[in-house]
Amino acid sequence: MADTDFSSAPNSSAAPKPHIYDLLNRLNASFARVHRNMEALEQVGIFDPLMMQPLNRQSEHLRAVANYHLLGAMRRIEERDREKFSQPPNE
Repeated sequence: MADTDFSSAPNSSAAPKPHIYDLLNRLNASFARVHRNMEALEQVGIFDPLMMQPLNRQSEHLRAVANYHLLGAMRRIEERDREKFSQPPNE
């Protein structure tokens, strides 16, 4: 996966960090809904649990991988901003 930050991303100024964090929150809420719905489907009892459990684990794995990469990119951006804003202003 490419190491991307706002300075190298197209239209980087179009997506302020609060909006990005909101989108990440919504993404994780959607994954949580998938998890709840998969469990509810398993509770119905007509689907093979030996198939439902691996499907649920796959969705949890996808959530973890997505968060790892997306939050890793945000960490690099936050580190860059921490460094940028810790410098005295140039006057």
